[in-house]
Amino acid sequence: MPAAAPISVPVVRTRRLRSAREYVLVLASVGIECELIEEPGESVVTVFAVDAERAAGEIALYDEENRGWRRADEMQVAIGESWVAVVVWVLLLTVTQSLNISRAFGFDWDSQGVNAADAVQHGEVWRTVTALGLHVDALHLIGNIAFGALFVALVCELLGNGFGLLAVIVTGGLANFVNAWINDGDFRSVGASTAVFAALGLLGAHRWQQRKFVRRQRRTSWIPLLASAFLLAYLGSGSGASHELRGSRVDVLGHVCGFAVGALLGALLGRYASKLRFGPSAQVAFGVGALALWCGAWMLALHRWN
Repeated sequence: MPAAAPISVPVVRTRRLRSAREYVLVLASVGIECELIEEPGESVVTVFAVDAERAAGEIALYDEENRGWRRADEMQVAIGESWVAVVVWVLLLTVTQSLNISRAFGFDWDSQGVNAADAVQHGEVWRTVTALGLHVDALHLIGNIAFGALFVALVCELLGNGFGLLAVIVTGGLANFVNAWINDGDFRSVGASTAVFAALGLLGAHRWQQRKFVRRQRRTSWIPLLASAFLLAYLGSGSGASHELRGSRVDVLGHVCGFAVGALLGALLGRYASKLRFGPSAQVAFGVGALALWCGAWMLALHRWN
């Protein structure tokens, strides 16, 4: 009795082991015997010669049905080491608060840096950024450092250190701007929690958009956004760190503004720029831009004081 022909005809060669395993399952599901061979830097799926044409057709059909759907392993992952951005975040908040407490350079940091609605509405838009660095007390500061460090780290895992940090500061400032315009002229607020909740919204919306384009995750794509909203409700309604100065009340509206602005940016990035990758030089440039935005806002406030 002659020996069976070896399974030696390759129908797929790919660098993605996970994709090769999917093809094996596809072929097995239609009764085509196959073998997966893992070679250095490549995975090969082979079949009997008599099944080669049919196997190629089944794989082509599978690829056509899944065209336009992102694979789970293609979803954006960490870029660089986010601890760098976390260190910068902590330093920005602690140094600014220290300068505020000591009244450094004879400057009234509180009055010139607070997010004052009437002042912002009359053009002092730098206050939307300077207010992020001012805090009512040590507990207020520690809360924003702790939660901010976590969310900033996660944002930077998605976007990279420089771009992630810039995105958090910009969205925090925009949220303060919106908050200043929808409140009356007497409204005052300080604290980095608008930026913290902007980072939370960015994370949830970005993941939501990414999962929408993975076939196996589409039905549950809304879960990350819903989870972020639950965190907003839990942390932002009473235990958050942003305060209105009059009575140090929690600024729930500011938290919602932060989350909404961050979610908008996250959805846009997740939908239209999910595969965008910035190299080390670009990340450094974005990081310098974030620091320039922070320091530039305070320089404008200092100039106004003088």
